[in-house]
Amino acid sequence: MLSSDANQFVYMDSPCSERGYPMTNHRRPILVLGATGRQGGSVAKALLKAGWNVRALVRDPIHPVSAALREQDVELVRGSLDDTDILAAAMKDAYGVFSVLPSDLSAEDEVRYGTSIADLAVASNVDHFIYSSGASVGDKPTGVPRFDAKPRIEAHIRTLPLTATIVRPPIFMEMLVRPGFGLDQGRLTSLIRPDHSMQLIAVDDIGKIVAALFSDKSRFAGTTIRIAGDRITGHQLESALTQAAGRPIAYARFPDEVLAANTDLAHMASSLENGPLAEPVDLNLMRELNPELLSFRSWLAGLDRKALDAAFGRNGEADQSTRL
Repeated sequence: MLSSDANQFVYMDSPCSERGYPMTNHRRPILVLGATGRQGGSVAKALLKAGWNVRALVRDPIHPVSAALREQDVELVRGSLDDTDILAAAMKDAYGVFSVLPSDLSAEDEVRYGTSIADLAVASNVDHFIYSSGASVGDKPTGVPRFDAKPRIEAHIRTLPLTATIVRPPIFMEMLVRPGFGLDQGRLTSLIRPDHSMQLIAVDDIGKIVAALFSDKSRFAGTTIRIAGDRITGHQLESALTQAAGRPIAYARFPDEVLAANTDLAHMASSLENGPLAEPVDLNLMRELNPELLSFRSWLAGLDRKALDAAFGRNGEADQSTRL
């Protein structure tokens, strides 16, 4: 293992080479940003499965999540988004870059990092750059800095001499089973009216779709693609969750007064009803790119017992009769 100070690469020896196994391929690597997070992690996993060499920027190479990447033969580079010299070095000889930014950034920091990463990709002669934006991006500014950051980055990318693909994922399926939405109390409160629908995607499917895009640059260069795995109404959410829980789960939309008091929620609710989040995704194309694409029901069916128990606030002993 070759380590170094903060101004240089940190290369980890390949676990496969240590064990005498052959490398999966000899292609130039793809640099994955955010590989220790959900979206970047799913992309790294899918690229490895597709036979790509993967390089990841990580703050702490010995953190358990980073160590797990190393065990999968991911080349680790120690650094942060502020380390432009390290980022540029990480892009050296890379075939592609997958750029996804942390969700806790301020709007101005998001724009600063997003545009800088794309500029570095140009300077590094990256063959294919994929930026993960958001399905709430529309043609008009919203006036909400958090939602207007991504279209500003998209617009900058389109001005560059860069072969790029922009993906716009919708709400993650995983977000619907987080604590605080009422599942443990027999209800789900969300953003659509019961008879309206919204598009969802499992995080793992983002990675599989992105891997397919990297494998077909000529087809998807210069395109912006809304991606999703399913389109489902509030009533259908209620039915699927009731079956998974083994007890009634009632669905309701956030009350108008709650939406009125929260600018972000109000914008998303409006966008789901008649804005960018309501624009249909070509699910046939999604299945072409990812034959393993998950519907919400199939995603729920794939959750293990522990995850289901945590989602529905049960102790693991009750509700054993339910499985999709």
